[in-house]
Amino acid sequence: MIGGLITGAILSGLAGSVFSQSAPGNPVDQTAHNRVQPPPVPLSTPDTAAEGIQPPPISDPAPSPPTVRLKPLNAPAVKAYSSIVMDAVSGQVLYAHDADTPRPMASTTKIMTALLFCEHVPESDTITASKCACDVHESSLHLKLGEKLSAHDLLRAILMRSANDACVAAAEHIAGSEAAFVEMMNAKAGELGATRTHFTNPHGLQSPDHYTTARDLALIARAAMQEARIREVVGTKVCRIQRSVDKQDVHLRNHSHFLGHFPGADGVKTGWTRPAGHCYVGSATWGGWRLITVVLHSPDYVGETAALMKFGFSNFERHVVAKAGEEVGACAVLAGTRPSVPADVQQPLQVITRKGEQAQIERHILLNPVAAPVTVGMPVGTLEAYLNGKPVCGTPLISGQADPSAAAQSSNASPWRRLGLASGILVTGLVSLRYGTRITALTKSARRRRRRFAQSLRSDDHRRQSFRQREDG
Repeated sequence: MIGGLITGAILSGLAGSVFSQSAPGNPVDQTAHNRVQPPPVPLSTPDTAAEGIQPPPISDPAPSPPTVRLKPLNAPAVKAYSSIVMDAVSGQVLYAHDADTPRPMASTTKIMTALLFCEHVPESDTITASKCACDVHESSLHLKLGEKLSAHDLLRAILMRSANDACVAAAEHIAGSEAAFVEMMNAKAGELGATRTHFTNPHGLQSPDHYTTARDLALIARAAMQEARIREVVGTKVCRIQRSVDKQDVHLRNHSHFLGHFPGADGVKTGWTRPAGHCYVGSATWGGWRLITVVLHSPDYVGETAALMKFGFSNFERHVVAKAGEEVGACAVLAGTRPSVPADVQQPLQVITRKGEQAQIERHILLNPVAAPVTVGMPVGTLEAYLNGKPVCGTPLISGQADPSAAAQSSNASPWRRLGLASGILVTGLVSLRYGTRITALTKSARRRRRRFAQSLRSDDHRRQSFRQREDG
């Protein structure tokens, strides 16, 4: 594929590197600009020397602005075994502590179950509880065999009640069996880059081979929070559902105590088993900016999640590089009806930097010429954000307009041409029907006249020969 690269500096803001207890961030490169010396100025000229006037003194170029050196950040007061703070849009990590050690995740497993549920099950679907689903213990909706629930209500049972039986019912509805659904969970984890995660069930009950990391869980939550249905449910404190059997147990209360405890808190999911301890995946939004946090085996998941959120919002700031739907370029079209189509940003792109630190943010546009036909939403390239010369994050670029191929347009026009040809044939046929018989008759008449003329000539010759014979005799 042929790529074109357009680079432009779009922002000059304040930047910083990731804060990590396990691996401190790299300082921002501050490369001094080469100074350009002015041309030499003579100390005196004949005129100035005669008058005793000295030329102005030579001045050095203006010095570069001083480099701002920020103090190291104080780590948030968190005692969880593993923790992380991640920007929900870019995926940038703002803080991490032991974030790549595999640990049990308890019911935070249900975030992946809910994500696959929203991807495969519309709100209007009805789910029927099987015996396998009804037999699942611990946290439960107490489903009865054959009970029917709407997808709308089952999603709330999964994320608010943290119902294990609802997770199995969802898994069987989607994949036919719990085992097949677990394969889908692991495949999705790999797709999201959660390479140190392995699922053995859809609910999170303890299993030796069921584990994740704080970083992986943040990646999964980041994807889940892009689903409007999930965002609505995890931010809800209480709700009422409709049931076909047990009509008494219809009130659901969200297990999360973080909601309402921290300003802007809007999710996501609690988890607890004895081996996993208290686990929590948090989400909070300030001024349209969402952060994702994870604590695994925390002594105080509410307080520690709040501390991580304060650390992120207080020490960092976001720079919007491009908004969703923004047109950032034109992608060439091969064999189309127009030379190019608009290249639009599919998802918002932003860069997170340290407050008060100098940085340069650039966006790089990579466009891949596409062959017609082109449909709206077709991938045409990538928009990448660079921080201090290094790539940070990116988003796909999609076609903002459709463009049929020239061949397709020709094919679309061919019925008219065929109609014109058919009309010509029809007219020719009608002319033939009207005048064909007359033309044939004229042709036959001419042939008869030629035969009569030839017969007349032969008769004249015969008479002349008979006359000569009589004269000779």
